[in-house]
Amino acid sequence: MKINKRAIIPVMLTLAAMLAGFSSIVLSAHGEFVMAARMIILSMILDGLDGAMARLLKGTSSFGAELDTFVDMTSFGLAPALLAYQACWHQFGAWGMVLAAGMVLSGASRLSRFRIIDPFRGQLGFLGLPITCAGGFVTCMVFADQSGALKAWGWDWFSLVNGPMAICIWIAAAIMLALQVSHVHYTKASKHPVVFLSGIVLVVMMFINFAHLAGVAALGGCAAGVYFAFLSPFIHPPAAKPEEKPATAS
Repeated sequence: MKINKRAIIPVMLTLAAMLAGFSSIVLSAHGEFVMAARMIILSMILDGLDGAMARLLKGTSSFGAELDTFVDMTSFGLAPALLAYQACWHQFGAWGMVLAAGMVLSGASRLSRFRIIDPFRGQLGFLGLPITCAGGFVTCMVFADQSGALKAWGWDWFSLVNGPMAICIWIAAAIMLALQVSHVHYTKASKHPVVFLSGIVLVVMMFINFAHLAGVAALGGCAAGVYFAFLSPFIHPPAAKPEEKPATAS
């Protein structure tokens, strides 16, 4: 296989995103939920940077595109599912396992369909909710709970395990998983510099050990996920819908 030298930097960023997702899985297994959440969000930013750098350097490649799919499954399918299960879903018994399994299966199904029917790799929009949205929403919720950021505000009523708040949050997450395999069309929000730069700011805030900033970052990420999943298809529909046909080899 001939190597495109311009693709080296984007591929390295993609591999870094993969390692961040894998690190999150290891951290979740050891009960380090705050850092595990940070690694998922970091992977999300690296995942956005690799595509931007590939286009900037004219270093797009089929290898990079395929590798990106495995990063998405690891960092935004498996890692958030394990994080949420270890942090709180295991307390729901069988329903917790259903949520975790649903996140993994929905993500795998969404990415498989994406590879088959979208020859533009999301540049014209997405058929179904992107996997990063549900994964990011769940991750930010767990981070908000486990970091103690909201309790520092006096929000002792906030819970991901008991009460109406927990029910509403996880119903919203379950609907997002259904939207991943739906035929709802979404625009590619990350291509807008303001959106991407805002994401970087939120990530930096989540890494700063100051509870109030962490709380703003977590709630900001959750609010962005809710807006994109439930409102953006009506307010910002994609200019062109992705074609629902098998991609042709380039």
